[in-house]
Amino acid sequence: MKNYPIALELTVWFDLGLNQYEVVIDGESKISIKRTDDVLHTRELTTSEVAILIDAIEAVKVPITEELQAKSSNKATSSYELIIESAHFSLEFNWENLDVEASSSNAFESVVKLASLVQSLDLEH
Repeated sequence: MKNYPIALELTVWFDLGLNQYEVVIDGESKISIKRTDDVLHTRELTTSEVAILIDAIEAVKVPITEELQAKSSNKATSSYELIIESAHFSLEFNWENLDVEASSSNAFESVVKLASLVQSLDLEH
């Protein structure tokens, strides 16, 4: 069976800016991190990091959003865009922290887990 490269892009918007993570899983897997101030660093991923990422990608389930009650106090503090692409599939997810907090079914659990994993790889740098 042929393995195809996987590209994963996570953009996180916070009140004070954004973080962008680009992950490539291929022969030479790597992660690149860009911040609001355009500081960019890149590093190779270890074999165990790649295995954990692939497991998290395989576990992704498409979340079904629930309608939020419109309240003046409801203001998102962060929003996310996660794009996963390979030769045979392309998935895109967009959500806000309010979507996750309001979900009684944990619909966002798998995409939040993958996003958190990608963000944690930056801490390893």
